[in-house]
Amino acid sequence: MGTSLKLAEFMQLLTLPLHTDKPKLLVVIVLFVLVAVSDLGMSSDSIDRVVAVVNQDIITESELRQEVGQTQRDLRAKGQPIPPIADLKANLLESMIVHLIQIQRVEFLNIKVADEMVMAVVNDIARNNQLSITQLQIEIERSGLSFEEYVEDMRDQIAIRRLVNREVARQITVTDQEIDEFLIQNLDTLPKRPTELDLAHILIAVPADAIEEDIAIRENRIRGIQDEISDGLAFSDAAMLYSDSPDGPEGGRLGWRLNADLPALFVKAVSELEVGMVSSVIRSPRGFHIVQLLNRRGGEDNLVEQSRVRHILVVPNVVSGETQIRQRLERIRQRILAGAPFSEMAKLHSQDQQSRAKGGDLGWLSPGDSDGEFEKVASELTVGEVSTVFQTGAGFHLVQLDARRTRNMSDRIKRSHARQQVRTRKVNEKYEEWLGEIRNIAYIEYRVAQDDL
Repeated sequence: MGTSLKLAEFMQLLTLPLHTDKPKLLVVIVLFVLVAVSDLGMSSDSIDRVVAVVNQDIITESELRQEVGQTQRDLRAKGQPIPPIADLKANLLESMIVHLIQIQRVEFLNIKVADEMVMAVVNDIARNNQLSITQLQIEIERSGLSFEEYVEDMRDQIAIRRLVNREVARQITVTDQEIDEFLIQNLDTLPKRPTELDLAHILIAVPADAIEEDIAIRENRIRGIQDEISDGLAFSDAAMLYSDSPDGPEGGRLGWRLNADLPALFVKAVSELEVGMVSSVIRSPRGFHIVQLLNRRGGEDNLVEQSRVRHILVVPNVVSGETQIRQRLERIRQRILAGAPFSEMAKLHSQDQQSRAKGGDLGWLSPGDSDGEFEKVASELTVGEVSTVFQTGAGFHLVQLDARRTRNMSDRIKRSHARQQVRTRKVNEKYEEWLGEIRNIAYIEYRVAQDDL
């Protein structure tokens, strides 16, 4: 089951305030070998009093005690100071109330998290910490939690993230004016000017209709020129003697040019060269090249690999379950592999109304333009290849890669960064407002005075 997109959605929302998390889930992200809990002065034989009522649910003293113990262990393991016990209990009780209110809303809105999704997140946590699932389980149980508790806590957290995404994050918009203002206010963090390169190059042209034998002859020719340069022939002299480019008589000099105005192949080829060095052989539609870096100035540009993709989207509904949708898309995929044009299948079957009329064409996508799983699948395809069926938050997809290219995206990346920064701030502000609203309408009764916790 394709779950990585939802995982990407989950991880993106981790920028929200920490009190969205149930305290015991401090163990989720950072795994430590935890020490044993100290005696909290609470008898295991004490009566399990109700300490708070939250709508139709209760929080018991034993649950609060468990949270206190878990938090103490987490803080101690990370070398952080432990607050006074009274303050710790009061803060944790408030966090538990807020958590419970959100879980109640999750249940009210019938937000479900599949077992596959939960285990995908757990597997990623294990992998990111270079642990096997068995090793992760050992560390969790060493911390005082059972693995089953850990998994269910994870399910709750994912559900809350989806809730916040639905009721808060999706309502946020960022205007061009806000982006412009952010960029003005953060000019000191931006490159002062774009990179410029002073290059010389040698071209051995290859006709478009050249046969394999002719191509090989020309490749051997430019490698021979490269050897002559290595043996001491000046690059400019080699260009005048051998280059098929119009700039050959001038020693192959291209002059100062912005990275954005140069072929991306050239920019990439010299990206790690010192001034004066010569690139390896470059193949382009024109033929074979070698490039010399004469000088470099300015800041750094951002060269981005873009993908031109088409997709077919099918959205789940009350009639068609996951199995039926996967089977349907697999039948479509087999027809495409048998020769049916992807664009025609998209027009017939895709439920993405914006791209359907264009044969599923999504245009040129840069990193970050699509969500995690979609981008991951597209990045692993070769040109012309059709993906297997996979799932994102939007539904189930088939993707075909039409082409790839490299573009200078410095300005776009700056604006994308600004947009994300502004959006994160607005989401956090809106989240605090929303949290206050749902807490205010909840019925909350404290059954035990703070001094008696």
